[in-house]
Amino acid sequence: MALFDKLSLPVISSAAAFIVSIILNIETAQAALYRFSFEGEGVNGYFTYDDTAIGTPDSPKSTLYFEGGYDYKFDLGEKGVFQGTVGNPIVFLPRQEDGLTSPDTDDFIWEVRANQRQPASEFALLNYFHYPKGTFGESTAIRTTVPSIAILDVYPNADFPNSIGNLLYTGTVQTRIERVFEPGLLPALLGVGAYFIFCRRQRQGKLIDIDRKDSGLVNF
Repeated sequence: MALFDKLSLPVISSAAAFIVSIILNIETAQAALYRFSFEGEGVNGYFTYDDTAIGTPDSPKSTLYFEGGYDYKFDLGEKGVFQGTVGNPIVFLPRQEDGLTSPDTDDFIWEVRANQRQPASEFALLNYFHYPKGTFGESTAIRTTVPSIAILDVYPNADFPNSIGNLLYTGTVQTRIERVFEPGLLPALLGVGAYFIFCRRQRQGKLIDIDRKDSGLVNF
């Protein structure tokens, strides 16, 4: 501890920040989890997914990231609550020029297939977040950013390929995406912080002992 006794608090703080930045850089190079959350009048929820999930193009305008999603919750108030631990993010760019009758939008979809639902169901759960055409460019890469406003459509009884089922909810919601730290990162950050706090307290304690000795307040 002799080295830390000689270091000033700013130096110790700088060293801590440097170590934390190294940990964060390592974390950035690995898989990252993102949480998509939404909130509207009487509704709210979220879903979490891995940005390194492997996508399977359904078409040039759609990519499915099968089982790339984890925990989710859609709280629609009186209309019901849907939650679970696995799902499939989908990026879809429906265009009327491709023969679709739906409006041209850029969609970020949270799909839960029948056998993925908890408990299992005979129907899939589909949640469409519609953004204006061109929001995603022409990319169907998994999203790490989205605009703050979307139209949410929820279909809880989709029966592919026969029917998309009934529209349970539609409305305007606020949306955002935030990065979620990996479970292994938090203990490392806490460990670094605790270590430097310990060193600081040790140093302060020794300085107090020195002051007491110099003032003659220490009993031998």
